Amino acid sequence: MSAEVRIDTGALRGTILPDAGVRRFLGIPYAAAPTGANRWRPPQPVAPWTGVRDATEFGPASRQLPPPTTSLFCGHESAFSEDCLTLNVWTGPADDRDRPVLVWIHFGAFTFGSASNPLYDGARLASRGITVVTVNHRLGRLGFLAHPELSAETGYGGSGNYGLMDQIAALRWVRRNIEAFGGDPGNVTLGGVSAGGDSAQKLRCSPPARELFHRVVAHSGPGVTPAIDGPGHPGYASTLRAAEQAGVELFAALGVGSVEEARQLDPEVILRADLPRTHGEWISDLAPGGASMHRYDTGYPVIDGYVLVEPVQRSFAEGRAADVPAIVGNVADEQAGARYLPTVAAYRRHLEEAYGDHAREAFALYPAADDTAVAKASRSLAGDEIFTMSSWNAAILQSENMRSPVWHFRFERQPPVPADSGLLDAVEASAFHTADVLYLFGTYADRDWGWTDADRALAERIQRSWISFLRSGDPTGGGEIEWPEFEARAPLTKVWDVEDTVADVLDRRTLAFWRAYWSGPGFVG
Repeated sequence: MSAEVRIDTGALRGTILPDAGVRRFLGIPYAAAPTGANRWRPPQPVAPWTGVRDATEFGPASRQLPPPTTSLFCGHESAFSEDCLTLNVWTGPADDRDRPVLVWIHFGAFTFGSASNPLYDGARLASRGITVVTVNHRLGRLGFLAHPELSAETGYGGSGNYGLMDQIAALRWVRRNIEAFGGDPGNVTLGGVSAGGDSAQKLRCSPPARELFHRVVAHSGPGVTPAIDGPGHPGYASTLRAAEQAGVELFAALGVGSVEEARQLDPEVILRADLPRTHGEWISDLAPGGASMHRYDTGYPVIDGYVLVEPVQRSFAEGRAADVPAIVGNVADEQAGARYLPTVAAYRRHLEEAYGDHAREAFALYPAADDTAVAKASRSLAGDEIFTMSSWNAAILQSENMRSPVWHFRFERQPPVPADSGLLDAVEASAFHTADVLYLFGTYADRDWGWTDADRALAERIQRSWISFLRSGDPTGGGEIEWPEFEARAPLTKVWDVEDTVADVLDRRTLAFWRAYWSGPGFVG
């Protein structure tokens, strides 16, 4: 069955899902194609259309290097294009109104992934009264390139962050149009996982994004850390100086002398060009094509002076981040299944190169007695640096410097990934990166993995808590769910598992180590 709705640019025809009372509208353009002269420019308005536009198929994902097809994180996308600025809406019946809205940003280290990943199919949450919006945005070098010539084009003297600008444009689209789908534009939660969680926290600190959302949910979100005055990589924003220098090096590698020439290149050429420098030597299956998670590159957010005017950590510490209720947290083993350094010697060499004066303490916190222990140690170190400590930092800084409450969680349930699945070595029987999202969206049921009643009950509890937060800013359902607000003086965490608990699980020594490391040379706090 079909459903129609009219938005500010024209009429749309979507789908009514059977047995769920859910209407679904896919591939809705929220900005013009960022191609040709619009490459590396802010998103431009969509031209209105006549007639009824089909909204029954997902739009293409942003151009990207081939995703890791054997990974749990692969959405099996098959269509890729620079013309990718679309979003998707799942909502209730046509007569349903004032529904809470969840705007969800996908994962992918700002370099891969899409809003069509079945992990965040919004049908189940929509059937429970939530209007869900998932957003495509520009990725990698097409979404975050900075360059002096690009900076000269703007009115603020910076460049980069086009992917974040896309997300802001999508939030503005929601403000203008979500009421047509039954959503409440005055009750919008911005959420995401991994790079999506990072995006949510960064947009809290972005002046153009202010007033466009009312709450935040950040699962495994990096980014509440200083800027890095050097190579960009997931979990940090680069200074403009460093990002522009990387852009200059990219243009040299591409053999072009101007932005105009670069705008005429095939995007595949831009994405595949090698830069002369790399940062670190860890190789992770979380990155597309086995790319290094610490690679020196041009595809990550930038302190550009407009979208981001200062390091995110500074915004949080000085109370300038959007003061809104928030849920932040992580899974127990963020880097489960990733492959890293093979020997103790290589591990120690990496620690010396990457952590300098902090290398000895890093090895003490993440020890490896022999080569067989290196993978786990290096995964734990990377998981804490990129993901876990950022969430702790966000919770502590919000509790200390803002009025709005924050709730912290850790997800410890091991999903029943079949041993013969070939997926990240069955993620080594751990609560892996994004496992919690399977339960939140209820999409665990789409995988034939031998789920138990305990898994189904856990998903029900998580959904009930998050839906309560989306409705009212309170994840306890008015006190029915035990989950105290996080306070730096008494940092209680909700531990989600077969048997939920509330406990103080903060590793203070580890947090102190990372804060000391972040305050060292190369960082701008």
